[in-house]
Amino acid sequence: MKIPLPLHVNFIITTLESANYEAYIVGGCVRDIIRGAQPKDWDIATSATPEQAKALFERTVDTGIKHGTITVLLDSQPYEVTTFRVDGKYLDNRRPETVWFSTNIEEDLSRRDFTMNAIAYNPHKGFADPFGGRDDIRRGIIRCVGNPVHRFGEDALRMLRAIRFAAATGFRIDAKILEAISALNHHLQHISPERMREEFGKLIISPHVEVMELLQSTGLLQFMLFGVTYRGDLAEIIPWLKKCPPIEAMGLALFLHWTCSKECELILRNLRYDNKTMKEVLIYLKYLSAIENLLCDTKAQSNTYTGTICNRIPVNDARAYGVKKILRHVSQAHFENLITLKTIITPNHLHSLEEILKMSRDIQQKGECFTLRSLAINGTDLKNAGITKGEEIGNILETLLDIVMRDPNLNKKDELFARVLNLK
Repeated sequence: MKIPLPLHVNFIITTLESANYEAYIVGGCVRDIIRGAQPKDWDIATSATPEQAKALFERTVDTGIKHGTITVLLDSQPYEVTTFRVDGKYLDNRRPETVWFSTNIEEDLSRRDFTMNAIAYNPHKGFADPFGGRDDIRRGIIRCVGNPVHRFGEDALRMLRAIRFAAATGFRIDAKILEAISALNHHLQHISPERMREEFGKLIISPHVEVMELLQSTGLLQFMLFGVTYRGDLAEIIPWLKKCPPIEAMGLALFLHWTCSKECELILRNLRYDNKTMKEVLIYLKYLSAIENLLCDTKAQSNTYTGTICNRIPVNDARAYGVKKILRHVSQAHFENLITLKTIITPNHLHSLEEILKMSRDIQQKGECFTLRSLAINGTDLKNAGITKGEEIGNILETLLDIVMRDPNLNKKDELFARVLNLK
């Protein structure tokens, strides 16, 4: 098998070889090509030391020079170039205390996690595959380089990566790996939340997300969630996740569907999710029940503002009113995702959910009012009319907005001012 290399990658290898150094593409890019997938990035391993490699290229960045890695920039595109190395002892279940540079590609490959990631390729020399990684890829199996207990003792994140790789590829995980994970699952507590989040985020939107069940059966899940009890039923949730678009926040909302809001927020904070993702997930979890209410007109109509004047304004369309109440708090994009999530959870309501989605788009297209910003009266108008108390102004505007959401035809300044006296 001959691998066609991108121009820049070939240039880096040729440049290193011209200076009498060895150079190979290595790791994930080789694995992906053998699988028939498109590599996301290209990593090069070389016998040159970082300083020797830097001297050969015009633009480089010392991205991980302590561990032998520099980044070569070609036409602003980054390519990692790492010196062959041998790792010292791992003292923290994550990184080696020391590394030694090597001139032997097989020594470098021997320190890697899985056989499918321990393959190198040079356009002139062909493959370096001392651990049978190509055969394992063809057989669709994930095996460790050497003893899994030793490999996971070095770096506990590899346990989570094994499951994530299985979810991405559909490969079977070797029984020895699963035994080692079950025995060493507690080592995951030494891994940073950020690294766990990165692996879990990829897993939850993977094409073979059913592998997630292994998180529970091996005991990794309890350590990944920092002791928070997971209340979901993966047997029910995994089929949902398989239908979910590859949007991490949506996958998280399904994963946390049966978990109370306080615990959901705690789990997301423990995994160091950013505020934007947390907010999006919590929006989905909060408003899924509101979408459920929209499936029944009577529920949508009964869930109204309690002000007496509002109760005297009939709701023209109970569902439209309910849709506006949700749109007041979520964007149209998030509303559409809510409908997708609800369709996944309750597919028997597909027709009604499609009608609700169309209604939300019609409301947006017509420019109907569902926010204070679109109301025909604002706080300045009320102050000019002699209403000075901020709390009173706020209450009046909220009530007027509810009136207008009930009947869009009432969103006129004169019409609303006629009702202000009744609200004072």
